[in-house]
Amino acid sequence: MRTTAVLAPPFRLDDAARDRLHGLGISVRGDGAHPEVRGEPAAGELPDLAGAIRFGAAHDALAVVVGGGRDAPAWRTGGAGGLAAATEASAELANSRLLMVVVIPATVAPRPGPVAVLSPGGSVSTHELYVGAALAAASGRRVEHVNGRGAAASAAQSGVPARAGLRAAVMQWRERAEPRPERSLHKLSVRPAVIVMAVPPGSAEAPAVIAAHPDADVVLVFDAVHARHGAEVARQVASLIELAVGVGQGASAARPAPPPPAPPSVASPAVRASDVIHIRLTDTALELTNRTCERVRLRVTLGSAAAPGEPLAAFEMLLRPQERHAEPITAAPAMAELTPPTAVLRHWSHGSAEVYEGGERRILRVEASVLDPDDRVRATRTYDATNGLDFSVTARDLETLLGRRAELFAEVRPRAVPAPARDVLAALESALRVGATALAVLDRP
Repeated sequence: MRTTAVLAPPFRLDDAARDRLHGLGISVRGDGAHPEVRGEPAAGELPDLAGAIRFGAAHDALAVVVGGGRDAPAWRTGGAGGLAAATEASAELANSRLLMVVVIPATVAPRPGPVAVLSPGGSVSTHELYVGAALAAASGRRVEHVNGRGAAASAAQSGVPARAGLRAAVMQWRERAEPRPERSLHKLSVRPAVIVMAVPPGSAEAPAVIAAHPDADVVLVFDAVHARHGAEVARQVASLIELAVGVGQGASAARPAPPPPAPPSVASPAVRASDVIHIRLTDTALELTNRTCERVRLRVTLGSAAAPGEPLAAFEMLLRPQERHAEPITAAPAMAELTPPTAVLRHWSHGSAEVYEGGERRILRVEASVLDPDDRVRATRTYDATNGLDFSVTARDLETLLGRRAELFAEVRPRAVPAPARDVLAALESALRVGATALAVLDRP
């Protein structure tokens, strides 16, 4: 998987930066020299992002690289202006280039971290998902998606075939719901090696991220249609582009198939009838209980009963056999603002128990992964939490997850997503041409 980027003058890249970008699937064309541009940038001078975008469009390139210019104080004081000028430049070129990607190489050697993809609330397209997936697939990294748009930008949205294809293209895709993604990078377990950010019109968050991460290659994604024609038109064109990407990849709308069962060499205890993984949402905490003999990692996505398609928070926890953990709701400010469920004492013929009912808080999804002793994933599956307050993976579910019993109903078995026929960026570039054709029709008087 590889795309060609142009190097905007007068900036130059050293060999180490070129090799690193090459490892991300980006081949940089040019040496930064240009007959009309003289000299080198002064110390602390920011890259001319607007000029870089115009240069990239003039050379019909999807991506343009600007070297240097990672001075933190300069970005904090002048970055917003440079970003606004770049957005205006992308708007000028919208009819010929719907999307522009600007790469700002790290000035400190990046660590071997993931590709962090940021989807801010102000964006309306999901182009950053495809750019991030392409870089992750080429470099063999996982994706950490920090999502501020809920279901509209979720890679797990089953109704968009192209998103199944991008998940299948990378080794691992993890999603975290955060209302302000640009301010939430510190919550990742490791520093990212690459940061891919959508830059919607009016956004001024990117400069702070660039300044704070000199050890990451930062990739800015400009939706030119949004800048030129507004959110509604951009949303329609982006939907058409995603549809075309899905067709180009030959992807299925179904979830990827779960990993195969663990090899015989991995010791696996028998599943007992009493085994259960239990998740409960109370008025103060999210309770997770592992009453099995397996090491289990749980990722629980929370949200509101009024908007079940929009995740507000996610908790992830590794539980050893017979371990229980309670995570306070105060750790997720967005959830703490919702009305909690209330405790109710219910009576049955065989006894009484306290249950939680009502309120606005809900469990939306539960991802359960069974791990081997070295914490490698043996099997994983995502479940919808229908009840929203109380969810269990039973012994029968656990046997199915581990591949020890055939499922009774074929229609609920996840189907395999075919490998993309083309790489992610190739499919995206082809789809952008489809979007440009549609936009030309919209632009007719």
